[in-house]
Amino acid sequence: MVIEIGKNILGIIILLLVLGIFPILLGTLLSVHIRRDNSNTITFSYFMGLTEMIAFMQLISVPMTLGKVSFSVLYRSYTFVMLCMLVLAVVLRRKYIWKMVQRAVGRIRVADSKWWIVIVFIFIPIIILVFYTPHIYGDDTTYITMVNDILSSDTLYLIDTHTGEPVSWILSKYSLSSYWTWIAYLAEISGLHPLILCKTVLLFFFIPMSYAVYGLLAAHLFCNSERRMLIFMGLLNLVQLFGGFSGYTTSFRLLTWVWQSKAFLAIIVLPFLFYYCNLVFEKKTTMYEFFVLCLLIVATSSTTLTGTGLAAAMVILLALIYAVKEHQLIKIAGAGIACSPALIYMLIYLKYDDFLRLIHF
Repeated sequence: MVIEIGKNILGIIILLLVLGIFPILLGTLLSVHIRRDNSNTITFSYFMGLTEMIAFMQLISVPMTLGKVSFSVLYRSYTFVMLCMLVLAVVLRRKYIWKMVQRAVGRIRVADSKWWIVIVFIFIPIIILVFYTPHIYGDDTTYITMVNDILSSDTLYLIDTHTGEPVSWILSKYSLSSYWTWIAYLAEISGLHPLILCKTVLLFFFIPMSYAVYGLLAAHLFCNSERRMLIFMGLLNLVQLFGGFSGYTTSFRLLTWVWQSKAFLAIIVLPFLFYYCNLVFEKKTTMYEFFVLCLLIVATSSTTLTGTGLAAAMVILLALIYAVKEHQLIKIAGAGIACSPALIYMLIYLKYDDFLRLIHF
């Protein structure tokens, strides 16, 4: 009993590093070259790093899944890539990281005390949810069983979740997105059972992530006006608390099925993509910013195939709006090129059976 508790505590500490500290360090590799409002903050760097983590999982996982490579090979490959990037970040961005931390500490010291009230109101529902919503069914027999099968069989989606029997044909909805592979990776590196990880631990990471994205969006919309940002975040919190009247609302996804891929897409990835597009499209967009946008598209595609189409449609629409507003049609071309990964994934999906036969002769 004591040993098991110790293992779970160690697993949570590892997750605090993997989902709490590492994204900030990784994000400095990208954020240092983006010269926009709030792009030098820890929050922005965090989401840049999270983008890198899930985008690289997508780039590594999809080919390995289609090639029927074992999960252990993927685990070692992804860990090696992340460690190399972390070393690069610490070596190349150490001064930038130190200045960013100093700015963050300074802002916390002078922050309005009302921010702490907002934070408390965010975390109280999380604690309540841990005790009252884990029993709510959210396709547990499919997704949590799938992650457990990945770990126990050392394969990638080659076990039927209903029968437990091996299969030879991988469904496109799983092979072309890597979210559940990433969850399996988090379970493996932390040592936490997938059920415990998804139902009781990830809430403490994903829900604050969602509010942090909306905090960035509020800062952008209200030009860093603390009073307006506080009102916005307070109203948003109320809407989320009382908006879960249907399984199709983001509030319901946030407060019950936050660990699912569609919830992760709807409450974190798409809002950050929306924020980033508005941030870089409002003035002249650089080639580097289009490259980061392309990486964001890959990250969005990692959640679900639905996200692939939604992300591309949203980016093109925003690019069109800003192109007309700023008289810069180059934005549409740049956005179209940045969305090319989404087009590739959708083409593979449409010709999926033929594509698999080509790979496996």
